[in-house]
Amino acid sequence: MDIAVLQWFDSVFHEIIWLNYTMKYITYLGEFGAAAIISAVILFIFKKTRWVGVGVAAAFAVDVLIVNIILKLSVDRARPWQTYPELGFQEFHQLIGVREPSDSSFPSGHTAALFAAAVCMIMYFKAKGIPAIIVALLVALSRIYLCMHYPTDVIGGILIGSACGIAGYFISKALKILFDKKFKKKQPEGEAPATDNGGGTAEAQTDETKNKQQ
Repeated sequence: MDIAVLQWFDSVFHEIIWLNYTMKYITYLGEFGAAAIISAVILFIFKKTRWVGVGVAAAFAVDVLIVNIILKLSVDRARPWQTYPELGFQEFHQLIGVREPSDSSFPSGHTAALFAAAVCMIMYFKAKGIPAIIVALLVALSRIYLCMHYPTDVIGGILIGSACGIAGYFISKALKILFDKKFKKKQPEGEAPATDNGGGTAEAQTDETKNKQQ
């Protein structure tokens, strides 16, 4: 079933030159987690979204650990063009100039990285995070379209990446609580604010005024 889907994409779409190159550039958004990293940096720069950036960074870090270090090394699934060289996928890649990864096919790292970032963002931003999910879905589709992964690799990437996004969200929330407890300055209860004119506290000035009136 997996290979049949790739053959269908190859036979129906791969003669549409503009679509081939469109998918090629869409897939570059997930190259080495580029879009996830850029999103984390941009969000971190602005104070209002700083903790969202921390969440996206945490989600990506968890994703790299699970996908690239644990699953890809343990599963070690061959890529479609390696298993089925007779289908001409490699010639198609050479024709449009797309890079062929040498690591395991399962799960899709591009897909997982983008979904980790997108799910974390949508948990923070709600409906405003939908564009991030759309981008992640397009990258996931591009991996199948370009025959870089089997559909099951991409589905695995979606599920794993989404779980990493949820983890990143809760990690950032926990870190914020710890940060606030340790560094956020809070005025002690019952302490009156000091004046800036050298006249002492508001309470002392009130007593002095009463004495003068007497």
